[in-house]
Amino acid sequence: MVNRLKGLLPVLLLACLWQHAAAQSPNMTQDKGPPLDRPAVGVTGGMIMNMHTASFSRLPGIPSCCTGYDGGEGTGLGFGIASRFVIDETWTLHLLLRHADFSATLGAEEDIGPVLTPRGPEMATVEHHLASTTTALDFRPTIGFRPIPGNTLTLFTGPHLAFLLSNDVTQREELLRPEDVTFDDLERARNQYEGELPEAASLYVAFSAGLRYGIQLGTRWSLWPEAGIRLAASSLTSGVDWLPHGLEGSLALLYHIPKHVPPPPPPPPPPPPPPPALESDLRVLAKAPDGTLSEDARVIVEELTRSELFPLLPYVFFPQESAALEESSMHLLSPQETAAFDERTLPNNTLAIYAEMLNVVGSRMQKYPQAQLTLTGCNNNTDGERNNRALSQQRAEAVRDYLVSVWNIQPDRIRVTARNLPQEAPMVTSIEGQEEARRVEISSDAWQVLAPVRWQSVERSVSTPTIVLRPEVTAEAGVRHWSIRVTQGETVYASFEGTDMPEETDWQLDTTRLPEAGRDVNVVLRLEDNTGRGSTARVNLPFETETRTTEVVEQLGNRRIDRFSLILFDFKSSDIGPDNRRILDIVREAISPDSRVTIYGFADRTGSPEINRKLALDRCESVRRALGTTLRNIDVQLEAVGSDRLLFDNDLPEGRNYCRTVQIVVETGLD
Repeated sequence: MVNRLKGLLPVLLLACLWQHAAAQSPNMTQDKGPPLDRPAVGVTGGMIMNMHTASFSRLPGIPSCCTGYDGGEGTGLGFGIASRFVIDETWTLHLLLRHADFSATLGAEEDIGPVLTPRGPEMATVEHHLASTTTALDFRPTIGFRPIPGNTLTLFTGPHLAFLLSNDVTQREELLRPEDVTFDDLERARNQYEGELPEAASLYVAFSAGLRYGIQLGTRWSLWPEAGIRLAASSLTSGVDWLPHGLEGSLALLYHIPKHVPPPPPPPPPPPPPPPALESDLRVLAKAPDGTLSEDARVIVEELTRSELFPLLPYVFFPQESAALEESSMHLLSPQETAAFDERTLPNNTLAIYAEMLNVVGSRMQKYPQAQLTLTGCNNNTDGERNNRALSQQRAEAVRDYLVSVWNIQPDRIRVTARNLPQEAPMVTSIEGQEEARRVEISSDAWQVLAPVRWQSVERSVSTPTIVLRPEVTAEAGVRHWSIRVTQGETVYASFEGTDMPEETDWQLDTTRLPEAGRDVNVVLRLEDNTGRGSTARVNLPFETETRTTEVVEQLGNRRIDRFSLILFDFKSSDIGPDNRRILDIVREAISPDSRVTIYGFADRTGSPEINRKLALDRCESVRRALGTTLRNIDVQLEAVGSDRLLFDNDLPEGRNYCRTVQIVVETGLD
């Protein structure tokens, strides 16, 4: 046992020296983190003092006269690779894979009795010698415990799991004394054997315990001296009890894997200088016509409505011996075009309105579904038209077919008749008389169907025609681009843009396209300065309008002038029919006590000027009598123009008919 302790003394002495160095250099032994707390790998090597215990007299199948082996000793080397992992501040894990030599020699002396020597009988002593050659690939995981916080001194324990690379044995029995005798075979040794251990094991299991200590070398390396004891748990052979224990001392050099530590972030850049100032605002002002500005954007819209009545001439004139409607003066539409027809959009021109007469009648027949029409076809009873009532019928049917096929009027609402000469017409001995007799006369049981056409136009003006958009901008870096948009909902009413500093901008109101009253108008100013920064200013502008409507046919100074025409006088007649009396009802509404009325009478060129002036005067008198008490205490003047001034082209039958008229002009003071 003393010899065993002598072999262990160098290892214990080295451990004491390391402990002394650790005490002198505390900074080297404190496990403060890197590197000793990082995973480590490395190499290890050391001395192994093997101490085998045995309890057998001989190995199976090998002759031996030994009374019994009880143990033996041997030394060997162990070297391999090691790794270390820190679990926490107290516990660690070490892994060791090495080549280890567990060899040892067992021996026993035995007195075998007297033998004959030249000197006479003497006691003989033999030595039984049994040597194992045992090497292994040894894997040893151990758990380490650090009893002192912050110190690398570690107590450890763990198993050995070894694969025996060699497990051989050498045996001999040798005479020790006397030195001059031999065995019967004249040899001093007998029972010799060399070879594989009978019934040898291939695996070896043991348990270790001990201590180790870590010494830091720089920032990535460390030395770990270690001392421990190994206790075998399995025999080298299954035939006898042979346990290879041992004491071990080793030194491991470990490399600590550095943690991936990202480089420290660069120092933050110095704070940027404050950006150049960029501020924007927007003022919206109303500019009156005199140039004065107001914060109130209330707009007054004045609507001047001009209107005039155009009585319809209910005749369609045809060429000689023709019933073709397309050869007449009528403007004919396709069924698809009727949807867009609106008599309110007809031009302010009598003959142009006459050309649309059938379309006016068609649209009104749709509007008044109870109304009935009567179409009377006529001829001039000359040449090929003489007594040609069939031609008269065809002319009336041509008008009916147009109203039915184009305006979709039910045929049972239209009555068609035919005759030769019209009941009222000039003499057919003249060209004019023949032209006027070739016609279809239209009448209706509903006055609305042939009522005069009211022409109207609306002119708008605003009291505040200009809205001033005044940007107020501070841009130290300068303005790269700006824009102003004026919108209401999805509708854009104005848009302006430019570069450099924005200036005051005028929004000229379009009286035909004004924003809706009672809703906000949104005005948005957007800026981008020369650094790319943006700014937005918004103004929600309440848009209020006050509409003033005045219906004026004609205005002269401070006088309002209304003009009315009656054209339904028959040829050479001054009688006022029922339709003209309805028009006179409209005239009465325009006459007030401060009105002045002038009645102009006209005639066509048929007849002499003297006769026409007399006829025109009769027509004026008829109108004055029909107006009756409405003209009481009213200044009334009669002007019989006759045919001295023709209102329309008398080469056309419709022009001559429109000349058989009376115009009533009502002048009323506006103050």
